[in-house]
Amino acid sequence: MKQFCILYFVTCFLLLLPQAVIAQHNHGKTSPEAQIDILNRLGATYHEKGNFEQAESLFQKAIALCRMHRLDKKLGQSLYNLSSLYTETANYETAIKLGEECVEVLQKHDDKETIAKGLMNLETCWRKRGIVINVMIYADSAVKALRPLKKDTLLELALWRQGEVYRKINTLLAIPMLKEALVLAQRIPELHNLDNIYNSLGQCYIEPYTTVYDAAIAERYFQMALQAALKYDKKEVNDSRIQYGKMCIVNKKYKEAEHQLKLVYHDAAATNNNDQLSVAAFCLSEMYFARNNFQTAYHYLKEHEALEEQYNTAQKKSTADMMAFNFKTGRVETQNKLLKQQRELQRVKQEQVSFRNNVKIGVSVAVALFLVTITLVLYRFNKKKNLLLSKKSTTLRQQLLLTQMSPHFITSSIESIQNLIREDKPEVAATYLSKFTRLTRQILESSTSDYISLDEEIAMITNYLTVQQLLHPGGFSFTVDDDGMDTEAIYIPPMLTQPLLANAVNRVLAGTSQHSVTVQLLLKNNKLLIGVSDSGGPLKPGEQQHILESWAINITAERLAAPVTVKNVILEEGTTGVRTQLEIHYITDD
Repeated sequence: MKQFCILYFVTCFLLLLPQAVIAQHNHGKTSPEAQIDILNRLGATYHEKGNFEQAESLFQKAIALCRMHRLDKKLGQSLYNLSSLYTETANYETAIKLGEECVEVLQKHDDKETIAKGLMNLETCWRKRGIVINVMIYADSAVKALRPLKKDTLLELALWRQGEVYRKINTLLAIPMLKEALVLAQRIPELHNLDNIYNSLGQCYIEPYTTVYDAAIAERYFQMALQAALKYDKKEVNDSRIQYGKMCIVNKKYKEAEHQLKLVYHDAAATNNNDQLSVAAFCLSEMYFARNNFQTAYHYLKEHEALEEQYNTAQKKSTADMMAFNFKTGRVETQNKLLKQQRELQRVKQEQVSFRNNVKIGVSVAVALFLVTITLVLYRFNKKKNLLLSKKSTTLRQQLLLTQMSPHFITSSIESIQNLIREDKPEVAATYLSKFTRLTRQILESSTSDYISLDEEIAMITNYLTVQQLLHPGGFSFTVDDDGMDTEAIYIPPMLTQPLLANAVNRVLAGTSQHSVTVQLLLKNNKLLIGVSDSGGPLKPGEQQHILESWAINITAERLAAPVTVKNVILEEGTTGVRTQLEIHYITDD
């Protein structure tokens, strides 16, 4: 038994002995070219295993040997290996530098396959950095380099990536590229790219502003993408079902859409894939809304919103936990030092306590009696004052909620949704219903809070103005400028801006010039300035006093104990308008 164990461990040791040791042992017996090949093969092995640090070291040694012995062709291949490694580890700047040198070196030796791979790697780097013109240049160059080589696997991938670049710029140019890639992919479907090419072709035909828009052709491509995914790429099946289901909704094939989307819905629920579950629920809500099954559509829409809210909550909690962890970790040494200092101070204080106790007893009794008396008086006074303030605050909050959710606004919104349904505009009606529902929820939730984040207030502003736009089609445009502030870290009292927004919308709809509303938020002198400008023309006689004395703005000013200012302004377009502004104190996370 012992001999067997010894033999087993010796065998494992020899099998696991790194090839780098063997290469080093034979260093003096091999040529520089062979050493470089060994280093590159070892580096590629470590790269595949995810040991990037060891792979980087081996590739760098190979490059150093190439430069030392002036082996340019080997240098180009080694540069490509290291550039690919840096691309995978998101070190794009270094990857681009090495990749460009690789292409330049290999062009002198006509190594077209490695050149093409290097060009494709450079295209990936520039795509990650978002420089579209460079992505196009390298995508085109890669395809051009691969055509003479008859390397179908590489050419198919390069053509698909080229088509993906052009699809977002010029659909007419992208379609031939993708169709050529499709022909190659059909010969080698085992590469698992066939469904991706079908999906890309389908995307070309669903952009409504292009000359090739054709929902029927798009549906056929998405159906073929689903069939290819079912056969060759199982992990992409649900995404393909969603695309195909959405096109079935567009083409009013509701039974097929329901079948495909419910398959995704049940599979995502079984595997706890909340992202796909949320998307499937939203698509099902659109499908049922198109079929006028509003109750079921509303059920799936609420489920989608709940999943999105759950995701956002989880993200915030994760961020908060990470911040708390980092904060605690950074304070460990400081806390240890403080604990030592505190122990020393406690020892000194204990020595002083025995000397001062007799003096403190008499003083403490006198002070205690005085404080008790003052506390009782202040308690009764503050209790009475707080009752009055609480009653007043409750009254103001109820009045302010009435201004936010006026019966006229609610009735008009519901009537607009009904009109859109009668006019057979389900997509617009669904958008309107979603915006109106979210606005209602935001207003009701904020009415119970003393403070909300500025980010939530901006979201409420945007939803309110969007609903007003839908209520008055073509009536006005709007912009919201937060001046680049960290809106999630600033907190303000809720329900402040709606009276100002309502006044601006009323003025701009009554005006005859360009219709626009601008909301500007600015930090100044430790206060937050909220200004709402409209292009409804200058103030009319008595209009300023009428605005300031209006019920909603009067409540806002009384609630903040700060004045609301109204004045004429000249807007950037040269038109005259009115700016309503208030200044408020805010709090931050600090």
